[in-house]
Amino acid sequence: MATRTGAPARALENVPNAKDVTKPGQAGVDMTRRRALGDIGNVGAGVQTRSQKAAAGGAVKPGTALQPRRDPAATAAVLRSRATAAPQKAGSSLSSLLQSRSEHAAAKRHPGGAPPLSPLPDIDSKDKDDPLSEAGYAHDIYCYYRRVEINEKMRSILIDWLVEVHLKFKLMPETLYLTCNLIDRYLSKRNVTRKRLQLVGCTAMLIASKYEEIWAPEVRDFVYISDKAYSREDILGCEKKMLQVLSYDLTVPTTFSFLSRFKKAAAPEDPRAAQFAEYLIELALVDYPMLKQPLSLVSAAALHAGLAAVGAADAYPRPLRRHARYDAAAVAPVARALLALAAKAAAGGSLRAVYKKYSSSKFGEVAKMELPDMGLDENDGTAA
Repeated sequence: MATRTGAPARALENVPNAKDVTKPGQAGVDMTRRRALGDIGNVGAGVQTRSQKAAAGGAVKPGTALQPRRDPAATAAVLRSRATAAPQKAGSSLSSLLQSRSEHAAAKRHPGGAPPLSPLPDIDSKDKDDPLSEAGYAHDIYCYYRRVEINEKMRSILIDWLVEVHLKFKLMPETLYLTCNLIDRYLSKRNVTRKRLQLVGCTAMLIASKYEEIWAPEVRDFVYISDKAYSREDILGCEKKMLQVLSYDLTVPTTFSFLSRFKKAAAPEDPRAAQFAEYLIELALVDYPMLKQPLSLVSAAALHAGLAAVGAADAYPRPLRRHARYDAAAVAPVARALLALAAKAAAGGSLRAVYKKYSSSKFGEVAKMELPDMGLDENDGTAA
């Protein structure tokens, strides 16, 4: 029966101080048990540990020797005594500290004159002892809120970009107006950050295309047009959420639908009058202050300005007035506001998608037409 020749040697490995015991075939090997962190690592032969130096009376590096553990009660008493002996100076919040440092730096830059006054009064220092007020971070928190919230300028940029997307996809006019309606209604019910605003715009146009178009663009088209800033899952998820928030209510009035009705009532002889009116109501889509005006009033005012631009004998005929249900006194101020938008677009600016669109021959170059002078209306007697 075979036996294991190395078993006795392995059994003797764990015998304490077995210096004279060796394994078969390994004569002269020291079998001393190694100490933990003593003979292992970078502590080699001839190097004394810190505890060995202390036992031998050698010099130990100050501050490196282990200190005895203090009593927690004594430590707390020492800390309380230090706090009592040197009370903390009544300071201000972090915001005021940063302001004082900026004022000090401004004073260094202008040593001859008085330092400029702080443009932001400190209103948080009185709440520095209230942990719920977060006085030290209140200013930074509200600066962050201001960075993530959207404003009317961002909405105008989004609508201007969607005008270009609408033209590139060759969609129906009703699709653009329904898109803007969905965006405004959704933003009025949900808080949207800047990062997700373009996603809301793409999703609204996707929904409007499905509602108005025969061949609607696919989701991948909007992923591409947004430079892959959002995935397919992002758009589909936002579509579901938007439809739920809006209660699937997609049949809504728009300025384009009112204008279509009013064109039949006015029956302009020059087709440029209707095209110029479409140009004005599309400019009104981008302009945020125009949202306060009723849709039917904007459409009637745009057609009134269009008839005046082509030199019609009656710029506000009776059939138009009866179907619009607005008199000239109500229409004239809105018409002047629309013409002001047209003048601003012609003068130049960053949002020029609508102007470029209606400057092309496809739309009769109505954006290049001379604007009518409606500074004084004889019917309402008001000046611009």
